[in-house]
Amino acid sequence: MKNPMLISLYLVCSIFMLLGNPVYSRASYPNKDDYLFPANTKIFIGETVDEFYQALRDRRYPVHQEFYKRHKQRQKDLDAGLFKEIPDASINFRKKVFFYEVKRFNYMIWDGNVLHSYPDIDLKYHQTVSPNRQVFFFYSFKDTEKEFRGRYAIYDVETKEILAGGGMYFPKYPAYKDSLN
Repeated sequence: MKNPMLISLYLVCSIFMLLGNPVYSRASYPNKDDYLFPANTKIFIGETVDEFYQALRDRRYPVHQEFYKRHKQRQKDLDAGLFKEIPDASINFRKKVFFYEVKRFNYMIWDGNVLHSYPDIDLKYHQTVSPNRQVFFFYSFKDTEKEFRGRYAIYDVETKEILAGGGMYFPKYPAYKDSLN
């Protein structure tokens, strides 16, 4: 004979599973005006892009000191923490622009096989930043016949926080093909 206690436990669990309420989640999109970094077109910030770059290298702002300390604990390559231009770069670019203008500054790279754009920043993923927000945009790259190396960073003009950044390295196709042989 089967254990009546197990049968009753099974029935109780089955009832709870049948009566359980499913949970549905739906993403709620903020209103166009609910940005973490709202538009600041009417605010005049007199700091030039070169002054900001020097302050960034010297870590004069508390936000950069804190970022540098956190990054230093995780990695040994400290140049990756705060933006630094590439030595002997083909182009070093510094500009104060609105956030929506960043996508205009792309460099097209041919690696022998595929055409790439750098930096490939998709602004739709930065939904917390208003398109009319003033930013400092930096990018530096070195493009040779054998390789491409690049870095970029976007800093908020008002708060001095980094909004986006990254780097890229790849060998170009003919050099990569020769190294496989």
